Amino acid sequence: MSADEQASALERLRERLRLFAARRLRNWDEAEDVAQEAIRRAVQSLRAGKMTNPEAMPAFLFQTVVHICQHRAASAGRENRAIRSVTSEAAEPEAPDQDPLEALLSEERRRAVRDALVRLEPADRDVLSLSYVDALDAADVGRRLGLTPGNVRVRRHRALKRLAELLAVTRDGLEGLKKRE
Repeated sequence: MSADEQASALERLRERLRLFAARRLRNWDEAEDVAQEAIRRAVQSLRAGKMTNPEAMPAFLFQTVVHICQHRAASAGRENRAIRSVTSEAAEPEAPDQDPLEALLSEERRRAVRDALVRLEPADRDVLSLSYVDALDAADVGRRLGLTPGNVRVRRHRALKRLAELLAVTRDGLEGLKKRE
């Protein structure tokens, strides 16, 4: 396998490396930088003839990503300590970004819910939309749809049940969808 073919194989691994780094760093932008740096180092090793076994390339890349992430974490820690020692009052550490894997799963879940909502009857969609998108209480939804608040709660409950059946989720999965009443 030529160096160019190996470089092409490295590029195919880039997205997996990016996700791998993002799980450690909790930052998509930094993860992209780490993946690129790992690929750069691998290409450099290939061209210098330091890597003789192409089958070892994925392991080399993932281990390189681990080392780069550890180095960045250590550098960030040193930087934060230096800033705190210079300033008179200690700054609160920033909250980490959302876990990238959770973000991917959340987006997949939102897509599934949107698809299931399209398959619901329009009346069910209206009750859920007014309740959750517009954040209206049962009385306001009832006024808009010409229903009593009690009727709205029953319809909302049944609509959520039908939505759950479409999503094939358990009743526990619906707890996050229930509206505060």
